[in-house]
This record gives sequence, structure tokens and C-alpha cells, in this order.
Amino acid sequence: MKNRKSYRRALLPFYLMVVYVLLQFFWWAYLILDQTKVIYTEPAELRRRWIMIGGEGSVFLTLMFIGIYRVQRAFRKEGELLARQKAFLHSITHEFKSPIASLRLQLETLLTRNLTGEQQAAALNNALEDTDRLDQVLEKILLSARIDNGELPLHPVSTDLSARLKDSIDKVSRAYPGRLIEQKLESGITSIADLWAFQSIAANLIENALLYSPAGSDVQVELAKSNGMAIMSVKDKGMGVPPGEREKIFGKFYRLNQSGGYKGTGLGLYLTAYLVNKLGGAVTVKDNIPQGSIFEVAIPCK
Repeated sequence: MKNRKSYRRALLPFYLMVVYVLLQFFWWAYLILDQTKVIYTEPAELRRRWIMIGGEGSVFLTLMFIGIYRVQRAFRKEGELLARQKAFLHSITHEFKSPIASLRLQLETLLTRNLTGEQQAAALNNALEDTDRLDQVLEKILLSARIDNGELPLHPVSTDLSARLKDSIDKVSRAYPGRLIEQKLESGITSIADLWAFQSIAANLIENALLYSPAGSDVQVELAKSNGMAIMSVKDKGMGVPPGEREKIFGKFYRLNQSGGYKGTGLGLYLTAYLVNKLGGAVTVKDNIPQGSIFEVAIPCK
């Protein structure tokens, strides 16, 4: 609501100027038509002049309304971007504060309590998980900046997608203990792809599925080969993606249900779509019956 009011206030001077221009246009049109009746007395000539004035006026009005529409659309897009950036700042603050607070707690526990070796190891493992989480958030922010600056070169090599996807699943599983990630991976699928890019795509999609699905639900990851393409699908049992937002979710800073308490930065799917495109593939999202979403990535394979 607050963003809408700000948007309207920003457009108010523009609309006042448009109203002023329209009033001036119709006033001058009236004066010109009135003078035309005085100068041209023959009906045929008068009609021809009126048609000419009407045609030129129509062109002017058409161009002006096109301009109004484009300016309004630009303002709306700018407003949406600012709202997404604000949501991003809010979420990134939470993404940093939570692991930092947890890390501090683990270190204070190690310093102030007389722990057994097993307890110390558990505290250190928890601290490592927190640093991994911080590292992932920072990596996404830095990648986004590098993409904006055109500084993200990829190095395609012959890559065993099956093995690399299993590595990504294992890495995400360590960051989300207690969550079940089912695997159905066809072995021996290879592609000329950037190793890091493919693993980033897989990690982002799996992490996204875990974030937006209930804590007790499982996530399914599949990899198969079809018509010369490697098809990776990530299925969750979350809230799903409304059809009207399936293109928007790959935009920078865009998050579903931004006020619903879900974690995330709004960068994961943006980075995924960019990297998939760089690998010559495509990413789509569809419904997972009866509940949830299926994110599917198709990239050329050997």
C-alpha cells in the first residue's frame, strides 16, 4: 500500500502536465477551427481544411497517448524494481544475521563451557555450517554483480553431469540436515558444459525447493537423457508457482510470497536462468501433481 501511494505521488506531476497539454491542445484546436471558418467560406475548402487539421491533431494525440503509456509503464517497472530491492535488503539482512548469531553462539559455547570432545566437534560442525551458509549468500550477491558487469566468463569442458549432480545433492544435503532429497539419476550423462555453472544451477534449484516446501516433505531430483538433451528436474511439494508468475520468478530480486516469512535472497532463480541460457539450455516450471512445483532444466549433452 505504501509503495502504491509513493508511485501515485511520483506520477502526479506528470499527469498534471498531461492534463495541461491536453487543455492547451483543445483550446488551440478550437481557435484554429474558428479562424478557419472565417478565412475559408467555401464549404469544400472548409471541409478539406478541417480534415487536414483533424488528421494532424489525431496523429498528435496518438503519439502523446503512446508516450503517456510508455512513461507510465517505465514508472511502474521502476517501482516494482525498487520494491524488489527493498525486499532483497530485508531478506539479506536476515540471511546474514541468522548464521552470524548462530556462529557467535557456537564460539561462545566453546569458550565458556567445559565441553567433551564430542560436544566440541558438534559445535564446530555447526559453526562450519553457518560459515557455509554465509558463503553461499555472499557468492550469489557477487555473482549477480559480475553478471551485471559482464564479468562472468564460463569455461565449457567435457563434464559428467550425473556425477556432478550427485556432488551438488550431497553438498546441499549437508547444509540442510534432516531433509530428504530423493535421487533418480541416470548414469553416464555427459555434456560440454562449465562444471561450476552446472553445479550452481543444480544447487540453486535444490535449495529453492527445500526453502519453499514444508519442513517434513521430501524433494526429488531426477536426471535423464532425451532427444540429445540432458533433462534435470527438481520436484517439491511446496506452495507451487501461480501461472502468472512463472516468468517473473526468474527476474532479479523477485520472490514469491515476499511477506510470507520465507527465506532467500531473490537471486537464486535469476542466476539459474542466466547460467542455463549460457549453457545453451532452457529452464521451465510446471505444476507437480497434486502439490508443488517441478523445475526442469534441459541442456545439450554428448
